[in-house]
Amino acid sequence: MRFPDAAITTIDLLRHGEPVGGRMLRGTTDHPLSEIGWQQATHAVMRQKIDGHLPYDAIITSPLLRCREFALWLGEEFDVPVQVEDDLAELYLGQWEGKTHAQVAAEEGTGKMAAFWHDPSRVSPPGGETLQAFDARLAEVWEQLLTHPPGHHILVVTHLFVCNGLLRQVLKQPLSRTLVMDLPYAAISRIRHERHALGETSLVAWIGR
Repeated sequence: MRFPDAAITTIDLLRHGEPVGGRMLRGTTDHPLSEIGWQQATHAVMRQKIDGHLPYDAIITSPLLRCREFALWLGEEFDVPVQVEDDLAELYLGQWEGKTHAQVAAEEGTGKMAAFWHDPSRVSPPGGETLQAFDARLAEVWEQLLTHPPGHHILVVTHLFVCNGLLRQVLKQPLSRTLVMDLPYAAISRIRHERHALGETSLVAWIGR
């Protein structure tokens, strides 16, 4: 704690484990977790136990299967309330949905895909969600988490781009740098929000453990 007598909300961002089908430009394509993915996510969360108990007051999850099924299981197993938040769904990738990088390259070359990774604020997947729209919906989720947190310690189960976008709310990176963190499956990032006499401060404890 950096500010004496601060009220603290801790927010853990969990990227889901490996889905069925492995790595691809999945977006909102609704694949469940693979057996390995379940193991990855379970191991990551169990490492957070304190005296045999999870520290979470609430779990908030993306509606997509690879997040929601694990979050609902975790909530039932440890008697933690679970809230499904539609705006935590992954970036919609349009014509790239559910395709591998190799498939997209074979169909349309690598130019647009490379331009997207270089600066997603200027180039969107064909027919996909713009980064501006994505950032706007995440900003609303983030504001809600800070103003009306459902507890002192919250687990958010979501996606690679969403984790990047929520971290951007704290780090204030340019929109063009939103997708720079290549977090592995089941990586957890921790943010601490402190309300104190001088106002409010969000601090990043760690990224991608």
